[in-house]
Amino acid sequence: MSEDNKKSNNNEEKNADAKKELEENIETSKEDEGKPWDQILYEMSDFSQSTNVQTKCWNCNSNLKGNDWCDVCRAPIKESIKQEVLNRHTSASAIKCWRCGGTTSGNVCGICGSPLTAEGIESLADSIIPTPDIQSDREPEFLYILSPKDRQLIKIAMKFSDLEATIAKHFTIKRSAITNFGPEMFIERPAENKLYDKFEAEKLIIDNNLRVLYKGIRIPSNNADLVAIRFFYWKPQEEVNRFSFKNTRWKLLALALTITTIVLAGWFYTREVYDLFSIEKSMAVDIIIFTFALLGISVMHELAHFIVQRMKKITLSLPYFLPIPPIPGFMSYFLLGTAGGFIRVLNPVHKRNDLFDLYFYGPLAGIVTSIALLLIGLSSPYVAEISDLSQTSLDRVAEIQQFDPVMIIMLFFNWFGSATNLAPIINLETQVSFIHPLTYAAIVGLILNGLNYLPGSMLDGGFIFRSLFGERLTRIFSFITSLFLMFNFTTWGLGVLTMFVPRNLFQTPVTNEALQPHWSRYVLGALALAIAVVCFPIPSFIFTP
Repeated sequence: MSEDNKKSNNNEEKNADAKKELEENIETSKEDEGKPWDQILYEMSDFSQSTNVQTKCWNCNSNLKGNDWCDVCRAPIKESIKQEVLNRHTSASAIKCWRCGGTTSGNVCGICGSPLTAEGIESLADSIIPTPDIQSDREPEFLYILSPKDRQLIKIAMKFSDLEATIAKHFTIKRSAITNFGPEMFIERPAENKLYDKFEAEKLIIDNNLRVLYKGIRIPSNNADLVAIRFFYWKPQEEVNRFSFKNTRWKLLALALTITTIVLAGWFYTREVYDLFSIEKSMAVDIIIFTFALLGISVMHELAHFIVQRMKKITLSLPYFLPIPPIPGFMSYFLLGTAGGFIRVLNPVHKRNDLFDLYFYGPLAGIVTSIALLLIGLSSPYVAEISDLSQTSLDRVAEIQQFDPVMIIMLFFNWFGSATNLAPIINLETQVSFIHPLTYAAIVGLILNGLNYLPGSMLDGGFIFRSLFGERLTRIFSFITSLFLMFNFTTWGLGVLTMFVPRNLFQTPVTNEALQPHWSRYVLGALALAIAVVCFPIPSFIFTP
């Protein structure tokens, strides 16, 4: 057998082994079975979680030989060791080398020459010019790309070098690798943001149904401002009739239950007032007004989400409305009837601005609708003369009103109603009053939509906060928000939910984390937090001596 034939057979055997290793790597995706696609995509966006199965060194871009270090620049390949070395910015004495185990000092190990600090890694990369490996195996004709929807790696007929060349047309590549999530690149942050869109419009990206994850990375050792890139497979979803009975039956059941609990809440409230004030007319009209008003506020909230999703080309599920059964005999504004609704995002959101807009305008529409109904309802309170009521009725009125929420926004509108004669003047010495069911529904709407702006994990405000400040700060403020809600008598239930509902149920990942939100979103974010403060309900008995 000739020497050339021997080399050819050896290369074929090595390629077969490499292919087998990659195919075995697909089995690791079985760990993702049962996870929702957004949780898988969220984990992909955490670049500290990659496990290297690299073909090229992340530091000097040389071909790897399968060791835990690069044979050219001696940089560590294992992610945990890599992060440990990169986080060590100053040399120290008596450091145990991660590679040879010897005790040494300085930026580079004096025994085996491996880098011990970030400066050591940088100096070795700068001083070594990698030589091409002429005997290296032929480049595979395929790549494995993770598909979050399918929860597995998808084999794509595309060379790694072709992908690199496409990226290089728009960005400056600093490092490249293949990880357990697929191809991974580190590029210099582009001067123009439109380059991201131009890259994603490339034929290679579109034809292979690839979507791109971007995340800004800053390397402290040299203050480099880089952008990390990963890819995932996202085949366009087939058009589904979202309004078919099969796809809406559970949502319709939730809506029917919500309407029922709203009607019951309106009935409990109206019946209590009618009994106390001996009102003899039919309660049906007031119950219907309350039901349609509160349901209308919830619908306007969800409608705003859908208008934004049309503008931003985001796919949403139809809303699930959440019923809250009223508790008989437990009066005041605890008779909410509903907790509003929630939606699921069915495809990744592209930009942080889009994520902000999607969740900002829902509560805003609910707030505006609630204020409009409030201004109408203020003119028609239930009023009774104290002299016409029994002592038992007066005691019951005082018992109920001690749980009335004190809200800054209601203090303003009560003043506004009196100043403009929109609301009748009540003589507190001779009269008692209860608000009209329309006003009651408006106040419930203000509470629900206002609290939705708090930075809790499952609230709209949590997504708004994450779009502005990232995941780490959002987790901290979500925990603080949950504690704050739990220690308030009127909101403890919501606090329990935001504290203990798993975050992976509400991920909504953003594919381009490298793009900062527009400055106007920070202004609107401050407005959202201000609305949450003025709509926050505090029971009035706290202010009663």
